[in-house]
Amino acid sequence: MTWTRITDQDEAADLLPAWLGRRLIGLHGRFGLLLATGDVMRITSIGAVHMSSDGFVLLDVSLDHAGVPDGLDVAWQSKQFLGTPVPGATEATVNLAHVVAAVEFIETAPVEPPGESDRLTAAEVVAEMGRVTDELREPKIDSEDVL
Repeated sequence: MTWTRITDQDEAADLLPAWLGRRLIGLHGRFGLLLATGDVMRITSIGAVHMSSDGFVLLDVSLDHAGVPDGLDVAWQSKQFLGTPVPGATEATVNLAHVVAAVEFIETAPVEPPGESDRLTAAEVVAEMGRVTDELREPKIDSEDVL
């Protein structure tokens, strides 16, 4: 059996149910996967989808902390909420065949590669250096010098 690892959001969205693929790949938030056992696995994102040549689909997920999410509807509070089994164990792989439903617990935010959006262009660096240089050249006026 061969496996294909998929991390592209558009490609994964074609393989997964619409909301699951579009909403959880490339986003970071607080989600729950309702499992066939009735338990809810708390996750923050799906990092990759693994597709086997036999049709099995596995999801690499980032686990959230265990326990009932704040403000959860009373009907859901009786469920067992699974999360990180021990501190630092934040990654897991889940068989999609065991997932009955996916829910969102809070608003999500797009995941960007670290530092990509904060990186200055060469022109911005030059402009910033010029601004700092100008500030250093300006004479400082002390309140005692004014009187």
